[in-house]
Amino acid sequence: MKIQFIATVVGPLGPDVLKSLAAVSREQGAEWLSSKLIMLDGQFAAMMKVSIEDDKEAALRDCLAREFPTLGFVYAPVAAVEGPVQQIELELDCNDRPGLTRDVNDVLANLGVCVSRMESHRVQVTSLGRTLFNASLSVALPPEMDIATLTSALEAVEPNARVHYRESALAAHRV
Repeated sequence: MKIQFIATVVGPLGPDVLKSLAAVSREQGAEWLSSKLIMLDGQFAAMMKVSIEDDKEAALRDCLAREFPTLGFVYAPVAAVEGPVQQIELELDCNDRPGLTRDVNDVLANLGVCVSRMESHRVQVTSLGRTLFNASLSVALPPEMDIATLTSALEAVEPNARVHYRESALAAHRV
């Protein structure tokens, strides 16, 4: 029987590391159903949704650890499928301040919003004499929540905060 799990890999990205990870996975009978990669300060983090026969999973994990000793691996089960949700892509722009990212995450958690992607940037604007904050997010709203509630809550984190959003093409998919 085939099983699925999420594999997270972290470490330095050398030449052909991803190609080698994929080749070893295939050799062990695994298939990457989807993957995401991010680079930050010379390190990479990759997440892969992996499908493999359940009796081959342990051998795959052992082989990856042996073949890639400089990489860190974490494995997690695929989350249970829930009901339909509204997917939203949004941008938050405002003045930066200490604790802003924490406050944004607190608002999202308190509202029960599921974050599938969040990137944030801080930009020093010399002509304005301040630092601006921008966050780009993909979120899934709980069934009972509307966009106006989310927008109001996020705009309340900072007096000049502005939220711009659009519904995702996957507006009513299962998470």
